Parts: sequence; structure tokens; C-alpha cells
Amino acid sequence: MPARLVDLGTTTNLVVVSDIHMRTPDDPRARLFCSFLDQLENCDTLVLLGDIFDFINARQSFYYQLWWDVFSRLSAVRSRGVKVVFVEGNHDYGFEHRTCHEVAECFDVRGDIVVRVKHQSFGNMILMHSDDVVCPPSYRLFRNIVKSNAFQSLVSPVPGKATSYLFSRYAELSRSKDEYRLLSSEFLTNCVDDFLNLKANSIVEELRLCVFGHIHVHLDDHRGAVRFVSGPDWFSAPNAMSFTSDGQLKRSWLRPSEIIPTRFCFTPVGEIAHNRQP
Repeated sequence: MPARLVDLGTTTNLVVVSDIHMRTPDDPRARLFCSFLDQLENCDTLVLLGDIFDFINARQSFYYQLWWDVFSRLSAVRSRGVKVVFVEGNHDYGFEHRTCHEVAECFDVRGDIVVRVKHQSFGNMILMHSDDVVCPPSYRLFRNIVKSNAFQSLVSPVPGKATSYLFSRYAELSRSKDEYRLLSSEFLTNCVDDFLNLKANSIVEELRLCVFGHIHVHLDDHRGAVRFVSGPDWFSAPNAMSFTSDGQLKRSWLRPSEIIPTRFCFTPVGEIAHNRQP
């Protein structure tokens, strides 16, 4: 698990966005996200659930300048009284340790975190990027190293243009070798069972709903008394999830023609979904 559990208290209208993978400030996903932020309303808490950028090192002011259009709109959302939370994904770096002050001021909470919140209708919720839930131990070791303050301190002196090129190029190469990773329902079921058996009881009491980022599949199913929800990711079909005060989970599709209606279930029947995460 990431080092920090952050308790946001209570919420009535929660909006979640995950896995946009913005690559350049002028790519279509970035422009659409800016438009979404400009029009965001009826929301008291906005959670960005990881991999919002395809690569960013928020310790370097270079990235604040590069992504100024996005950060300025996040600041505007926050100025309207919305609590803005950034959960690091496996493509987002520098939000946990020594984030540059311009970026830090855009968020109420940010970092390599798991978010706990109590919704007036849905009950106790956990929101997490989930890469450390579904990825193998070898990746978790790698994750712990690259997310550490020591490693990021070594990288920070490298000019932002260089880190942007190198790590973005690495992500592209990774995808070219394995653009779609197969995720079986049995595997996902086992991961969720491990999560519930080993971790959830120490995170929150009376957990009722868990929101996953990272896996890039449409999931809305129960495991015991806990409802698990994920995606579809913005990268595949731009959308946001809203948990409203009247107890509804609504998905707002920004491009209706790209709706992905298939739901991924916890049934070990060999179903396969696509996961675009490298």
C-alpha cells in the first residue's frame, strides 16, 4: 500500500476522473479535460484518481509551465469551493515529496495516497489508483523505488525537457511492445479478494464502496458487502463518475459515440478485458 491514507471527511457530491493519460498540452484529451473542468458543477469534491498525465514530475516547475492550462483550471475549480484531490498514478510523479509550490497550490490534497471519504448516501468509500493491488510483487518493488523521495531527488536536477522526453518515450516503447494487456476476471477476482482479506480491514471500518483507477476496464460489481467500481478509463472513452447526494452513480460521457457499455464482473468464467497500462 502507498504510505499515506488520507481521510477527506464527508462528501455529498463526489466526482472522480481517472486515467486520462494526457501526453501533450494540445492533444485532444487535454483540451477535452480543460473543457470539462470549465463546466464542472454540482460537485463538492473532485478526485483525480491517477495517470491524469502520461508523464509528469511535479517537483519541477517546468511541468507547471508546460501544463499551465490544466493547472490554472484546477485552481479555478478549487476557487469555486470544490475540494480538489490528486492521487498519484504510475505515470504521475512528484506529488508526494517536495512538490513545486505552484503545483501544490492547485490541490487541497495530493500525493501517493489512498483516499477515504464518507458519502452521505454510499457510506464509507475508498478511492485508490490500485496499481499496487493488481500488479505483481516485482512491480511493487520497482514502484516503491521510483516513488521514493531518494530516487526522485536524484532525478529532479535533470532538466524538465529531458525527463519529459525520456520518460514519455519509455511509456511509448512499453505500449508498443504490449499495447493491450489481458486481464482475466478470475485474476481480478483474486486480487480483490486479497485486498479485502489482507488490507481493507486495516484501512477502513465498514467499507461499502471502493473506486479503482489504473485497470482501464468498466467494473461495477459486488464482492461480499463491498461494491467495486472502475472506469471505463478516460483514455478509452472520456467520462467522469459522479456519486450524487441522492445515492446515484452517474457516468457522464463526454463523447457519447465512444461509450463502452460492457461491464466487467467478478465471475471466474475466463472473460477478458483490455488493460492499456504499461
